[in-house]
Amino acid sequence: MALFYFKVVDNDGTIPADDGFEFPDLLSAVRQAKVVLAEMALDGLPQDPEKALEIEVQNADHFPIVRLLLELKVDYLAAPAVKTTS
Repeated sequence: MALFYFKVVDNDGTIPADDGFEFPDLLSAVRQAKVVLAEMALDGLPQDPEKALEIEVQNADHFPIVRLLLELKVDYLAAPAVKTTS
């Protein structure tokens, strides 16, 4: 088993990676980070286009090794119609 830490960035700010979690390997830690990220999305997607929900997986030395981002991006393919009043 290996020790990993999750630093979380959500709509409320950054939660430091204080508590470690043991997983058999990195892929298992990433799999769990995906689950946590999906649960975070249930609480609300980022409102600011410059922000994303994020989990940074860190190794036992708190060195970042994987970053998972969930962002909502809206691309307008044509200019939206603007209704004017006279």
